[in-house]
Amino acid sequence: MTATASDCILELEHVQLSFGATRILRDVSLMIRRGEYCTLIGPNGAGKSTLLKCINGIYSQWRGRIVIAGEDARHCSRRAVARRVGYVPQHSGILPGYRVREFLLMSRYAQLSGWGGPGRDDREAVERAMQRTGIRALANRSLPTLSGGETQKVFIAAALVQATPILLLDEPTTFLDPRFQHEVNQLVVELNQREGITVLSVSHDLNSAIQYSDRLLAMKDGELRHSLDPRELMDSSALAELFDTRFCMLSHPRSGKPLIIPE
Repeated sequence: MTATASDCILELEHVQLSFGATRILRDVSLMIRRGEYCTLIGPNGAGKSTLLKCINGIYSQWRGRIVIAGEDARHCSRRAVARRVGYVPQHSGILPGYRVREFLLMSRYAQLSGWGGPGRDDREAVERAMQRTGIRALANRSLPTLSGGETQKVFIAAALVQATPILLLDEPTTFLDPRFQHEVNQLVVELNQREGITVLSVSHDLNSAIQYSDRLLAMKDGELRHSLDPRELMDSSALAELFDTRFCMLSHPRSGKPLIIPE
């Protein structure tokens, strides 16, 4: 389902980005409705992660228009963007030595008053985020001692303490074992379905993207090529064109959504 202007929470119009002579994003336009779970798919170098960084304000030299929760991103400060968008980046493997509770409290910066440090509301927001993500037992652990799955949950909690209506995730389950992949996926689905948080994720795990997403946004060569309901892939050649390879399509025994196996 495509968003309409009345229920749209995130809108991009003709977004372009170049680094020197290299064009990274080419005229990307899309609309995402409130409470929708969308996943950006496509080959390496398609521009998926770059698009998230434009929305989040990490890259500011883009051209076009980005509207976040009714506000033009060009007129928003970094703090104002952080009040609208939570961002979980790719795991770089380099972590500061903060304890989890300290790290989460620092992540609350967008909601803090300019006149003082964190107060009761901020500490309660941290406690709620730890409870929602199931990491309360990790509160006094230092970040470098955490496993990959535990770290991803902490990063999601850090996004949640910002109390934003939109959550951006950049390959949140990469390098995780099956147990933590499932736990992180279920956590994001719960936040989306129970709490109405709008999710825009980047994933190379096509089967998880199909099972959990309301809509797949397929990118290649910096362009948005397709916007698809996951069930449409059973009768679509979009994936073959997107990845330059052929796939076998099966039907999931429970959801009825496609399961994809490269030929």
